[in-house]
Amino acid sequence: MKKVILYGAGKRCEALCKILKWGVVEVLAILDSDSSRWGEEVDGIIVEAPIRMRVFRDVNICITVADISAVKKIRKDLKHIYEYDLNKEVGYHELILEIYKKNYKIEQKALFQKIDRNKDNVMFDCYNGLGLGGVETWTIGLCKALLKKSNKYIYIITDNGVYNVADELKEHVINVDINHNEQFSISTVVDLVDLIIEKLPCKVITCTTNEVMLAAYLVKRYYPDMIQIISVIHNSNEKVYKEYMEFRECSDIYVGVSQDIKKEMMFKGIMTKNIYSIVCPFECPKILKRIYTEERSVPIHIGYAGRMDGMRHSQKRMDLLIKLIEILVKKDICFDFALAGDGVARSEMEEIVCSNHWEEKVHFLGTLEHSEMPNFWKEKDICINLADYEGRSISIIEAMGNGVVPIVTDTSGVNEDIIDDVNGYIVPLGDYKAAAMKIEYLEANRERLKELGKEAHDVVYPKSRMKPHLEFWEKILK
Repeated sequence: MKKVILYGAGKRCEALCKILKWGVVEVLAILDSDSSRWGEEVDGIIVEAPIRMRVFRDVNICITVADISAVKKIRKDLKHIYEYDLNKEVGYHELILEIYKKNYKIEQKALFQKIDRNKDNVMFDCYNGLGLGGVETWTIGLCKALLKKSNKYIYIITDNGVYNVADELKEHVINVDINHNEQFSISTVVDLVDLIIEKLPCKVITCTTNEVMLAAYLVKRYYPDMIQIISVIHNSNEKVYKEYMEFRECSDIYVGVSQDIKKEMMFKGIMTKNIYSIVCPFECPKILKRIYTEERSVPIHIGYAGRMDGMRHSQKRMDLLIKLIEILVKKDICFDFALAGDGVARSEMEEIVCSNHWEEKVHFLGTLEHSEMPNFWKEKDICINLADYEGRSISIIEAMGNGVVPIVTDTSGVNEDIIDDVNGYIVPLGDYKAAAMKIEYLEANRERLKELGKEAHDVVYPKSRMKPHLEFWEKILK
């Protein structure tokens, strides 16, 4: 493949153009369905209308658009309007791999290195930093447990952010200059290649299809017997699966955080022997001790904990939480709703709450330390999560571990923990009205909170322990 057409003039296109400069693939044109983009320049190339495809029917095309529904529409138009053979399409990540495989800088870094074969390093990917997300919490907890077992060659790869790192991990955190504004940038990948070569032989545990995975794969091409790549899949949606399948030659082993993820990857063609499923351990008391808001004159306590990543077209769907609150207010439900977390949607949500005078019922607590979460959940009767997709929400099972009744959308993993009307409720994706009905039922039948909450705790407690999880990883790493 010497030439390519790029479809979509957004950020991924800009990043790809910069990467393509280092390779031997020429960009003949950039197309976009949005007429407002026509005539603009992306890295010196004029953005044109899709009709130009009539000239390029024999050229490979890479659709850089991330939105799956938009990609389906583009493919349909390419086939039926422009009579393009979709077999010539090359995936975004496939094209990135193609370019980096032929990158002379990587070759120069990889060849003629002296390797100390007496170590067996393990490096966990926390590429986006060491904040309070589920991936980060899991990584930190597992690394602490592995270090206690006297495996001193455990490391966490992260960016140069300022984080509150536990003393026992400080010597095991490796900071790398990571360009978060430019995906798969050559500078980031080269720095990571340097780091991984320095730590050979090693195993690299990745958290997503990112620069860490790519750098590890490039090193593996030169040192195939000295590195293993283990991909932990923390999210379940079609876009995530597509990216992993485009990068499938990179990973040796896959680990899904739910059975649903394992099944979907097997359906996509991953061999059974190469994929496992796990439950990430979490803090959970063995004996549940708490009280519920059974007095009808007192507001029933609802909680949400997680990222506030956006309104419509986001994972967590904060717009649905606002619609849910609106229904509860209209129905005159006696409730108090506390939201723990932060994100780009928070300010808009606060404005909506303020303009509707819901401040006495809805409270934004900001980001809480992970150590504060058990107390947060012990004060709640109901846990709400209306996400469009999850891997397996740690927030939900932490809430259940503290006896909170979950009312959540039907995302990956929830059916492994929740039995409808036994220890919680599962509603269809996007169905905030059904969630409101469940809250209304529990508010009117508060004696059920204790019954459902105890069942929630009892189901997830056996899954919370670190010991079996640690044993799994010790076996995988050996």
